[in-house]
Amino acid sequence: MSSGDFFGLVRAWLTVHLPRARRLSPHTIRSYKTALTALLDYLRETRGLRLAEVTFDAIDHATIAGFGSWLVETRHLAPSSANQRLAAIKSFLAFCAAEDPTLVAVWLGVKQVRSMRAPAPSPDALSMTAVHALIAAPGQATPRGVRDTTLILVVFDTAARIQEALDLTPADIDTTPGRGRVTLTGKGRRTRTMPIMDKTGRHLDQYLHAFHPGTPDPDATLFYTVRAGRHQQMSQDNITYLLNKHADTARQSCPELPERIHAHQLRHARAMQMLRAGVPVPHIKEFLGHANIATTSIYASADNQMVREAIQRAASPAPDLAPAWKGDDDLILKLSGLR
Repeated sequence: MSSGDFFGLVRAWLTVHLPRARRLSPHTIRSYKTALTALLDYLRETRGLRLAEVTFDAIDHATIAGFGSWLVETRHLAPSSANQRLAAIKSFLAFCAAEDPTLVAVWLGVKQVRSMRAPAPSPDALSMTAVHALIAAPGQATPRGVRDTTLILVVFDTAARIQEALDLTPADIDTTPGRGRVTLTGKGRRTRTMPIMDKTGRHLDQYLHAFHPGTPDPDATLFYTVRAGRHQQMSQDNITYLLNKHADTARQSCPELPERIHAHQLRHARAMQMLRAGVPVPHIKEFLGHANIATTSIYASADNQMVREAIQRAASPAPDLAPAWKGDDDLILKLSGLR
């Protein structure tokens, strides 16, 4: 099969099969597109293949196994992220095999590639001291300060995934005191309604007044940037940039803030806070929108502080210790739906 056949199937998979037949969200399709783009980068860097030379002949068990190792060793992806890329490639080849029986052997070979070994993840949650410092860092003196404070508060208070926060609209917000809530749309287009603190509701009211004056369009993007005079949804890169900008400021009073900040650390911090407050793990699972309680259980296994405090409370009195002493590729990518 030719390179044209390969990229024709890429385009059909990305623009027809995934959005129409499988009805996947744009966010999920973007992640699949990222996986294919990474595979093309791998073939170029390790095989010297230009896009016009990529065919199914270049794809077999050894190639995809090497691709997984390359993602971890050269691209420095976590094994879990590399496995997501591998799963996307396998999904693509399964689609190709269904479209063209001559590709079944390719799919069956790649299907046998083992996932990268991933150690049990430990959530890199921010401490509550760090969360408070980060929320306070933008200040309230400027419109951007109001926006950034509100965004950080909403992400923390609802434990939202970053894309869930970016997809919010004014219609998803209820700031009624004592009954405030935010409706998030998560993976698989599943929605969940999250209660919010009255303080978060007041910040949202202030934000809506400044950035969505009058009667807001209920379907407008809640958090946006302005480009060429038009409102556009903020990107994940925008969020990462502003979090790290404010972390640089907050670090002056809170040195424990890590050098790099990402939005998921706020989600982890909220989950750990709930766990330490005695909220049962099944309730936290629903709050976070996890499909499997095993995913939520990592917070319980990671929180040694709770165990330490319980041991201290249960310990019998003991004597004190003695005092111590101290060009072309662009066109192909566009035509195949990868750009």
